[in-house]
Amino acid sequence: MGDGVYANLLVSEGTITTATIITLNLRARRITITNDSATQDLSFKFNNAETYATLKPTETVSMKVLTKTIYLNGSNVPYRIWGVG
Repeated sequence: MGDGVYANLLVSEGTITTATIITLNLRARRITITNDSATQDLSFKFNNAETYATLKPTETVSMKVLTKTIYLNGSNVPYRIWGVG
């Protein structure tokens, strides 16, 4: 694959009821965010200055990004975040 071998996996799961900041205890090199809602949108960004990107219901996004902080926003939206580093 060429992505390298990573030794750490972090998982954060829950339900967003308002704007929330998720802080991982290491800088993940690859982040996967899943919107587990069947009806609600989930918004995310990686720093305060960015505008939110939106995940539609049941959508998943996976990207290479070096970060410890993820900003989530939604109303009663279940989510999953996987960080590999």
